[in-house]
Amino acid sequence: MRHAFHPWSGSPAARPGPAATALPRLARHDLVWLDPAASLRTEREADRALAAAWACAGRPFVVRREEAASAPDTLPLGLPLPSRLDRRRIALAARRDEVRRSGHMPLLTEACEAAFSGWRRPLRRLAAQLTESGASVRVYGSLGWQYLTGEAYLHPASDIDLLIEPGEEADTERLLALLSEARAGDCPRLDGEIALASDRMVAWRELFTATPEVLVRGLDGVALVPREAVRRLLRPGVAAC
Repeated sequence: MRHAFHPWSGSPAARPGPAATALPRLARHDLVWLDPAASLRTEREADRALAAAWACAGRPFVVRREEAASAPDTLPLGLPLPSRLDRRRIALAARRDEVRRSGHMPLLTEACEAAFSGWRRPLRRLAAQLTESGASVRVYGSLGWQYLTGEAYLHPASDIDLLIEPGEEADTERLLALLSEARAGDCPRLDGEIALASDRMVAWRELFTATPEVLVRGLDGVALVPREAVRRLLRPGVAAC
C-alpha cells in the first residue's frame, strides 16, 4: 500500500520556508531536513550514498541520542529504511548548520490513514480518546515513516509506536487508564513512549509493570528512575528534573 509523500505534515515548523537562522532545541524523535549537499558521516560508504539520495529527495531524518564523542556542532541522526531496503536503520551525523528546517513526527489522527485498513478504526478511536484526555499523540516507527514517505514499512506483526505528550491540563489518570486498556490489545499491538519533559521520555508500557525502576531516555543519555517517581511526574503541576 502506497500513500502520497507528506514531507511537511504534523507541524508548522516542518513546512517549506527560508533556512532557519537558529536551530531550535531538538529532542529525540524530532525530524530534520538537511541541505542536499550536507557532508553526511556514516560508517559505510554505501550507507552514505543512500542517506545523500534521501536528503536530495527532500525526505527527513530523525534526531537520535547524542554519543559521548559527539562534537558540539554535530547532530546525530537516524534513517530507518523501508522494506524494499531491508528495513535497516542507518546511524549518521551531520553538522547542525546543515539543517534547513525541523519538525515533528505526524499526529496519529493523520497517520492512521496509512495503516492497514483493519487497523484504522481502532487507531482513530484511540486517537480521539487520548486527545480528549488532554494529550498530543504522534506516531514514530513503521507507521510514522510509512505516512511520511509513502514507502512500505508496515507488516502484519508491526507495532504501532505512540509518542504521547500530556498537556498541562491533561487528565493523566484517564490517560494512563486508556493506555492500560489499550496495551491488552494485539490488533495492532501498541508500544511507544510518553514525555515527562521536553527531552525526557519513558516507555509507557513500563509504567504498568512491577519493576521498581524504569529507563528514562533523553537526548543526552539514559537513567534508571523509580517507577512511582515517574508516575508522579505525569501529574499536572509536577516539574520534571
